[in-house]
Amino acid sequence: MHRFAALIIASVVAITPAQAKTASELRISGTVEKLDGNLVTVSLSRGISLVARLDSEPRVNSVAKGSGSDLKAGSQVSIQAKSGQSGDLIATQIVLFAPGSNRSDAEPGPDNAQLVATIKKTNASPEGPVLTVAIKDGDGKITIGPDTAIWIARAARITDIKVGSAVTMTGVKREDGSLQVLRATIGPAGAGNPPL
Repeated sequence: MHRFAALIIASVVAITPAQAKTASELRISGTVEKLDGNLVTVSLSRGISLVARLDSEPRVNSVAKGSGSDLKAGSQVSIQAKSGQSGDLIATQIVLFAPGSNRSDAEPGPDNAQLVATIKKTNASPEGPVLTVAIKDGDGKITIGPDTAIWIARAARITDIKVGSAVTMTGVKREDGSLQVLRATIGPAGAGNPPL
């Protein structure tokens, strides 16, 4: 178990030259307040708005709430986890990729490790359901707690972005101050920040 925890944390901390360009990427979450051609104005927190450009064909998913019963052997998932009191890993968020959806790159959340993996099996335990996932050096186990957010991601299009949609976008800042969007996730209105 500790070897798995070290692997998941090391995969978040290590940055390869191919990933180095992502260091300059920005991530925003908010609500779409205006659409104007390929420009989207996103309302962020504290009354701040940012213009995002969608002219580079970003990878787009839409997400909906899921449940533990949606997680099956063979499913592709992105898991954010934190260490529990006994050193085990507890999922804080799981995104299940429906067939045809755009799989995310593993990106760390605040104080969490993130892993993109395949579920091998699910089991019950006193602490909650436990996922066994296939990783590079064997299998890892992650507990699903009562507060674990579970989402189902499906492929979407830029045209699915509507005024009022909750969005999370990652992109690079342009000279004009706008964000050139590379990846976007559309959540249901009022859902908070959908996972990327």
